[in-house]
Amino acid sequence: MAKVESLTCALDLRDPSNSLSIASAKSGQEIRVLVRPGDDATAKLMEAVGALSNDGKSFSVVVTREDGVQQTHDLCYRNLLRHSRTLTRLNVLQA
Repeated sequence: MAKVESLTCALDLRDPSNSLSIASAKSGQEIRVLVRPGDDATAKLMEAVGALSNDGKSFSVVVTREDGVQQTHDLCYRNLLRHSRTLTRLNVLQA
C-alpha cells in the first residue's frame, strides 16, 4: 500500500481495479480511486478523486473528509506505478 504524504489516508493498491485505473489515467482526467483512512490496512475503503498532472509526473489524490474538508496529496506518478506493479505481481503469485 502506498502511503500518502500525511498519515490521513493510504491509496489501496492491492485492489487490481484501483491499480488499473491509476495506471490508465490520462493527463488532466479525474478518476475515482480507493483509499483507506489512517494506516489501518483493515479500515473500510473510501472513495477519493485522483488526477494525473498535465506533465504526467505527479498524481494528486483529493480526499473529502466526513466534515467536508478536502485534503490534497501529491504523489510521484512513476513511483506509484512501480509500487502498483509490484503489488499486482504479488497478488497474482498468492492466488
